[in-house]
Amino acid sequence: MSNRPISQPVVPTQPNTEFYSVQDLVLFKAYSRDSYRAAFGVEAPAYDPGRVLKSWFDSTVDGSDPSNLAVYRILAEDQSGNGLLRQMVLPAQEAATVNLPGAIRYPAYVVAPTLATRGGSVLNPLYLSLESDAETLMAALSGSNLQHEDLPSFPATFPTDELRRQWYFLVQGQPVNAGALLLMRNAHGVGAPGRWDVSSPQPVWVPDSPGPTGEDDTRAPRPMPIRDLLPNEQLFRGMMGILGVVRTDLQKAADEASGQFTQDDRALLRQIYLSVSKTSN
Repeated sequence: MSNRPISQPVVPTQPNTEFYSVQDLVLFKAYSRDSYRAAFGVEAPAYDPGRVLKSWFDSTVDGSDPSNLAVYRILAEDQSGNGLLRQMVLPAQEAATVNLPGAIRYPAYVVAPTLATRGGSVLNPLYLSLESDAETLMAALSGSNLQHEDLPSFPATFPTDELRRQWYFLVQGQPVNAGALLLMRNAHGVGAPGRWDVSSPQPVWVPDSPGPTGEDDTRAPRPMPIRDLLPNEQLFRGMMGILGVVRTDLQKAADEASGQFTQDDRALLRQIYLSVSKTSN
């Protein structure tokens, strides 16, 4: 799976049927938060209440300049309710990103087991961490004096593939265990936002309050771009008032096969009528 989500416009082929849905004209795939994660292996950006919901994105646009624009065709209706296509102009940065409802799901924090022992007993892996992680935590908490636990009377034994140790450092003069701090920080998932409260010698991770998810957003979503109609296509309103597409060439063939008047028949009758009217006058 790609770490950089890619979505490019794909012009669909024309269905070989007399009637079909407007969905057969769409240029992009629509995503939910779950299908986005499944497709790209990453979370979609957090829902932005300043934007309407948007299930598609176009990674081919140039969003490097905020003034860049992207232009698409979308389905619309005139004042009489007839279907038509109109132009939609978006900032390129808007076109390039989804805005999906739902909360971000952060990966669960998993502490790998260990075969390290002390005095014949297996060490608790919750208190183990890599030195690099311990250093990052110490810097974030303005700590000092990083060292790993060393009890000469009860030496620990670590397998060669176990790189973690029981790292400690001082915060306001009090020792804190890096592994325990990592567990606290990731209790709501790896990467879940929050901040450290260092008002006391023992740091406490305070998770951010949940933001809006958009699941109650009742605004109309951003329309899905579609391809232009072909010369042998027309929009029509079908059952339940739903707009669809008719292939006029296949409709004509069907009318001819059933003995019904075709558009050509109507045009010919009109010409005859006009000719007769002129002769009568």
